[in-house]
Amino acid sequence: MSEIHELSAQELRAAYDSRSLSPIEVVEALFDRIDRLEPSLHAFITRTRESALSQARVAAREWRFRESDDPPALLGIPLTIKDLVDVQGSPTTMGSLATSREPAERDELFVERLRDAGAVFLGKTNTSEFGLAAQTMNRLGAPTANPWNLERTAGGSSGGAAAACAARYGPLHHGTDGGGSVRLPAAYCGVVGIKPTGRRIPRRVRGAGMSQISTDGVLARTLKDAALMLGVMAGEDSRDPVAYRSEPIDFMQVAEPSVLDGVRVAWTTQLGWPTPCEPEIAKRVAEAAEVLQAAGAKVESATPPIRDPNEVFPTLSAVGAAANYGRLCIGREDDLSDYTRGSLRRGAGLTGVQVAEAYAAQDRLKRQMDAWFDDYDVLLTPTSAIAAPRHDERIEEIAGTSVSPWTTSILYTPLANLIQAPAIAMPAGLGSEGSPLSVQIAAREGSDAMAIRCAAVLEDAGFGASPAAPV
Repeated sequence: MSEIHELSAQELRAAYDSRSLSPIEVVEALFDRIDRLEPSLHAFITRTRESALSQARVAAREWRFRESDDPPALLGIPLTIKDLVDVQGSPTTMGSLATSREPAERDELFVERLRDAGAVFLGKTNTSEFGLAAQTMNRLGAPTANPWNLERTAGGSSGGAAAACAARYGPLHHGTDGGGSVRLPAAYCGVVGIKPTGRRIPRRVRGAGMSQISTDGVLARTLKDAALMLGVMAGEDSRDPVAYRSEPIDFMQVAEPSVLDGVRVAWTTQLGWPTPCEPEIAKRVAEAAEVLQAAGAKVESATPPIRDPNEVFPTLSAVGAAANYGRLCIGREDDLSDYTRGSLRRGAGLTGVQVAEAYAAQDRLKRQMDAWFDDYDVLLTPTSAIAAPRHDERIEEIAGTSVSPWTTSILYTPLANLIQAPAIAMPAGLGSEGSPLSVQIAAREGSDAMAIRCAAVLEDAGFGASPAAPV
């Protein structure tokens, strides 16, 4: 058997079923690994060792004395939750000095679902302050490092989750994604990152602004593990009146590789405006297109006729920051990160007309992409234009083209958020400097199964391979 930290959620379930491993052994082994690596990675804000061991003991008893041949989906499976979300008994710091340190009184809705499915919570992972930056740095401590190279960023804002995943701190990890915050860290750390259709995962409370384009997501080392976790978290709930409504999807089934006859795939490194990317990333996108074509898909190079989403996204990001966190931070400005203060200032300074214009532009964009998806089922692009940069590195040029340092990391990701589309970051091997590369698969709102089907074909062809990071 592989070392415990290398085992997938599927392999752990099989080991529990055969009694070759106990959830207690697994949790103890993972915390040994976390204790050894965490001083360098800074993937966690809060570790919950004692409660995790307590959950593991309960799971061990249930596996030993189970009355059913079909135990709960995540019984004894370790996972982490990003520290923007409430987990009963743990503080929700949101990566900020301005928040309360009181333990949360109850779970967020999908956390409750994970708990009911038997999951073991290892702790709360690091995030940029309020999830507002594309690197995981805040004033609580050192920035989260990339397990492939500690001098490079793990991305943000779900960088803690991505680093924990790549470093083998268990098989399953939760993240949130308002403009690429699951997919970008997944790309930088060489793991799978799924942002489902907007609001497919329910919440007790949804705030203003960014909450309208942000959704919860999952990170894992394999697509099937990600599908397993997504299947537990997703689905409408009467306690979330704006949750996405659809027929249930068997995410595990669609994560099996299959033929793609009739699937229409467009691939591009351009999204209607200059979106340069590193040549070796462009090469992986072209190779991914060839894999999908070999599986039966109708593949062509095509670019959506749209304007730059980053003309809309910064406004929605700023108004979301101000609406959701502005009051909380009054009088605490000196405790905030520079980027948080900047976001709050921008958001507070927007007029109602500017905000309305941004939402109107978002609506036009969604209508344009809905029409475009009448001709194509899937859009294949890079996930990130670059491999993971060094901490605080300022990049103003990619492949000879000038870019804004503010949008360097998110040239390809905000589009899916603005149109509520599902999008998946799939590992695409290592670049010439040894850093992970990634491609992105997006589909029409509600077509999560289509995106996962195509991702499964890529994984089966070796795109999803995620070797252990050399941390």
